[in-house]
Amino acid sequence: MAVVIVLAVSLGVRGYRRRVAANELESGVKAVQACFEKSFGGSEEAVPVSAESGTAKKKSFGTWFMETYSGERGDILKRIQKGKISGEEIYAAVGETMHVLRDRYNGKLEDAGTARAEGIYLREGKADQAEVVIAGDLCFAEDGFVLDHYDTVNDLSQCIAPEILKTSNDADIFYLNHEYSISDRGEPLEGKLYTFRAKPERMGLLKEMGTDLVSLANNHVYDFGKDAMMDTMDLLDQAEIPYVGGGPNSEEARRPVYFVVNGMKIGFVAATNAEIVYYTPKAEADSPGVLEAYDTAEYNQVISDAAKECDYLIAYIHWGPEDTNTYEEYQHNMGAEFLQAGADIVVGGHPHVLQGIEYIDGRPVVYSMGDFWFNDETKYTGLLKLDITPEGLKEMSFVPCLQTGFTTQYISDQQEQAAFYDFLEGLSPNAGIDENGVITEKK
Repeated sequence: MAVVIVLAVSLGVRGYRRRVAANELESGVKAVQACFEKSFGGSEEAVPVSAESGTAKKKSFGTWFMETYSGERGDILKRIQKGKISGEEIYAAVGETMHVLRDRYNGKLEDAGTARAEGIYLREGKADQAEVVIAGDLCFAEDGFVLDHYDTVNDLSQCIAPEILKTSNDADIFYLNHEYSISDRGEPLEGKLYTFRAKPERMGLLKEMGTDLVSLANNHVYDFGKDAMMDTMDLLDQAEIPYVGGGPNSEEARRPVYFVVNGMKIGFVAATNAEIVYYTPKAEADSPGVLEAYDTAEYNQVISDAAKECDYLIAYIHWGPEDTNTYEEYQHNMGAEFLQAGADIVVGGHPHVLQGIEYIDGRPVVYSMGDFWFNDETKYTGLLKLDITPEGLKEMSFVPCLQTGFTTQYISDQQEQAAFYDFLEGLSPNAGIDENGVITEKK
């Protein structure tokens, strides 16, 4: 009789524990689902429970999450207080933000190929943040520019300083403006004064620089016509270097590129507003070209849509007067528009020289990165470093460089660094730069 009572009590305890566990799990599902809906403003199309087509049952994000991350379930349940959990707590438990989890939930991150088809590139990060390094304008031209010097020395480290190459290669994402076409085809556009084209074999230099992404939103990518631009995009595809701001059609030119680094999703978009005489065509439904921002409405929509899909959005714009360190009022107004549309930072190019940095409502506009490696002129340039965490921009800094004599050199002397930072701060209405190049908003 005693054995029966003990067994009954034991079964009762087990049943109680199962009910408690089930209740806890249900609470976890509800809490995670509520966090998901708060993050994205409502429910999302759910993945099928079975592979059957037609009337397959669906499961909620909360259910999918608790089943998928069963190993972390206990930690997640401990973090839930009064049936609530935040995106930050979920990231702390599983190492992925809600944007990344949503993509995984929707089947976009099943493997690298599936992700690439969605415009998402997966990267292994080196720390609990993502380091994005951005350079200015790069011009490979075969007649009288930097490639002539490269062919003389046949060593990229004698063209771009080893310190710079290390920074670009060590970055989680290295991004620059691709200011030329790369092709054996085409003729220079009639009437255009400067036209730039590189041979296809020069693509290896982009890889050697550690390039992860380029912008085609500029006034030189179409210098040798349609065929040369199509070749440029094909060669970038073959090199597995994605591009933004241009495409074989308008849909592709508008399409953002995203990188997932350390469980964070970082987005990139680009557009151009640089030409007085329109030599570079706007991408159309059935023809290649660039994404234009002469009328900002379209680019604002691209930014707005992209911002909803990522944790941090970098908007590039090709704009501004050439060869002056002073940005114009329209640049300020456009930059404010792009931030209002959803960009976390706006980075510009085209003036060939550095322009200042301005914070607008707490977010930065870097008006011009200048020429990174372009010609033989002597001018300041540099690398913009962004350290990004799930909470946003942790730190922004500038690596001081000097383009001179067909090379780009790192400024290592402390006095020369100080002069560089003083110069850049002098161009910036409300940005301060310390002795380490760290940029902050002046309050």
